[in-house]
Amino acid sequence: MSTSHLVESYRFWEIVALWAKELLEHEDVVARALARGIVRDGLRFLSVDPKWLKPNKAEVECLGYPYVGYCAKQNSHMIMLRVEALEHLLAIVERAEIPAHDLLHELFVSRDDFRVWLQATNQTLPDFWYGNEKRQEV
Repeated sequence: MSTSHLVESYRFWEIVALWAKELLEHEDVVARALARGIVRDGLRFLSVDPKWLKPNKAEVECLGYPYVGYCAKQNSHMIMLRVEALEHLLAIVERAEIPAHDLLHELFVSRDDFRVWLQATNQTLPDFWYGNEKRQEV
């Protein structure tokens, strides 16, 4: 078993690099697919880890950064994103901007949320994160 199969979450550009290498695709192609997944399909990338939020407090401590709640589909879970990240994701999807490392570096996704999106969009589980599970299912 590879240690990457034990990782609970990856950052945006870590997934882009690992998945692009596995698919033999350019990183921009994978980054655009992930951006589309976040903006249109409800892929749950976050800028704020829910574990950092205090459950007894009504307000979220954002340390001065502007955040926004975003929901890609009706009746799906809301995600918290930095405003700059959401604006850039929308620009990638709607205006074909080039994905920028500095604007998306803090986004991360959990292993379970990534699997839900892959299954909902009928994509195969990538080996870099789920390789051991695919072998066990066979």
